[in-house]
Formats: sequence, structure tokens, C-alpha cells
Amino acid sequence: MRKLFFNLNKSVKVVNSNLYDELSSINKVQKEKLEKRACSAFSNNNTARGNKLFCSFAVSRDGKEIDHTVEGISFTIHDNSSIYKEGTSHVPIVLIHGCYGSKKNFFFFSKMLKSNKIISLDLRNHGNSKHTDTMKYEDMEIDILNILQRLKIRKCCLVGFSLGGKLSMYCALKNSTLFSHLVIMDILPFNYNNSNNIIQVKLPYNITQMTTILYDIKMNKKPKNKNEFLYYLKEMLPTISDTFAQFLCMSLSDNKDKNKLTWKINVQTIYNELSHLMSFPLCSDKYTYTNPCSFIIGKKSDLAFTIPQYDHIINSFFPSSQHFILENSSHTVYIDEAQQCADIINNTLCL
Repeated sequence: MRKLFFNLNKSVKVVNSNLYDELSSINKVQKEKLEKRACSAFSNNNTARGNKLFCSFAVSRDGKEIDHTVEGISFTIHDNSSIYKEGTSHVPIVLIHGCYGSKKNFFFFSKMLKSNKIISLDLRNHGNSKHTDTMKYEDMEIDILNILQRLKIRKCCLVGFSLGGKLSMYCALKNSTLFSHLVIMDILPFNYNNSNNIIQVKLPYNITQMTTILYDIKMNKKPKNKNEFLYYLKEMLPTISDTFAQFLCMSLSDNKDKNKLTWKINVQTIYNELSHLMSFPLCSDKYTYTNPCSFIIGKKSDLAFTIPQYDHIINSFFPSSQHFILENSSHTVYIDEAQQCADIINNTLCL
């Protein structure tokens, strides 16, 4: 019996190794086929139940990013159990980036999180995910639910930054059983369209103004490469920092053969959906969330801390939430105070 188990385990390892090598080089269509074949192979070998959850998806390792796609939404899976050993949580974490970003934004930060399953995804119209004509919160909710269903995840922690934080709140309020834990980074469940000039969000984090500028550059200036893009960007926004300019360039790629700039962010759709994205389409009279929940707020940011009664706005939807004010942080809290943010997330997982 022991010999049979050894041979069975050995065959599983061979399948795992072959899948990892193949998944690194094949295209998306072949990848979907291989993932289904892998799941079948594991099921036939009667692998342990714990392995079945992720049997069809390779886990990123050795610093390599392995993209997977479900219904056009790209994501990666990380396992930090080898880093933190006994301190690793078994609650999966789903990381959701902000507007104009991608899952790559969390590459280093994700290594500070104590979970054996960390899923970083690209929102639709961002990164390696599909471009669509819509970007409603309900559409993006379905995108996330599709991934979790494919991965057979029944409980997880949502961690969202900026626009990703608004989407995370939306998803958690509507699916509190699935999203057992929630961490929101520097954004509120608030309709930023109706601020009546009470708040003044400065560039580059004013999504309305920034998207208008990007839309104009793409549709009217039509840069052919990154250098031209940077020229037009700094011409229209002289005060923009080099750091934020390079952040935007992460979503662009030069196509030298066609003398053309490829945009990974779908500026047209974001521009058309601005009013919806700036709003928060749920009402606290109908939706509340009482699971473990933490809000991380940058004191130097004007997207949460400076908004009058921000704590009341949060508590109306999330009455049992904890609020953490980071004294030295701007909007990008997970960059400015990375370790403190990671500690808050890891502690929230323990609640």
C-alpha cells in the first residue's frame, strides 16, 4: 500500500512539474485546455482534497509570474507558506488594484502577506484582462465571482486599493458569506460625484481629471511610443511626478514593428463610465457588513481622511470596522507604509 501511495504521489509531482513548464510558454487558448486536463489528471489520481482547489492552476514561484485567465480576466496565484511557515493563514487573499493599475502593482507587497493562497487580478480594461464596453461594479463583481468559483474558493479576504477598494466594498456588502474578511485602502463608500466642492482631490489621484487627460492624449495626440506619451503627458500636466508617469507607462507597451503604442488600459471605457465609477451604487439602509473589516487611511491623502465625517460614512456600511490612520502616508498607503499595511491585513485575517 505504501509503495502504491509513493508511486501515486510521484506521478502527481511529475504532472505538477510538466504543467508548470508548459503553462509558462503556451498561449491562453492552450492554457485553458491544459488546465482542464490537469484537473482531470489529479482527480483520476485521487489526490488529497486540499490539493484539488488549485489543481488546475500553477502557483507562481521563483520570482516568476504565471498568468491565468478565467472569462477574460487575468490573475496570478502566490503561496507564501514557505516564507512564514507556521504563521501562514489558510484564508485566501484576493488583491484588487486601483484605476490605471494592474496586478503587478502588488508583486512585492504580496510577499509580505501571511497566506498560502494570494490571488492578484487585473480588473477588466486593465493589465492583461479583456477590454469591454462596460465597467459597472456589478460587471466587475461577476468577474471576481467567476474566478473564485473556478478556484472553488468558498471563503476569502478581499483587499482593495482605491477603485479596487470601492469594488471590494461593493462585493463584500453583497456577498458577506463568501468574503469573510475585508481590508480597504484609502477610499470610502462614498459618491465622489456629489461632493459639491466640499473636497478637492488633487491630481494625479483625481480620476475624473486624469482620465480626461489620458483620453485626450490617446484620441487626439495619438502617441506612437512611450517617449511621445511622456512628452504629451508632461506638456498637459507639468507638475506630474516621474514616479506616477512611470506608473502609467507600466500599462503601455511599444510595438516597434507597427510603430504603434499599445494601451493595456481601456481609456475610452473608463472615460465613458466615470460617473458610475465615482459613485457608490449601494445604500446603507439595505446593505451592511459585520465581518472582520479594516480601513487603512493615509493622513496625507485627500480621498478619505479630509472628507467630513469620513468615519460616519464608513460606519454606516461597516459598523464593526476598525480604522487605521497612517500618519506619514499619502494615497498609496501600501507603498508609503508597506509593512504597517501588511501587518494590518495579517492581523485582520486572525479575527
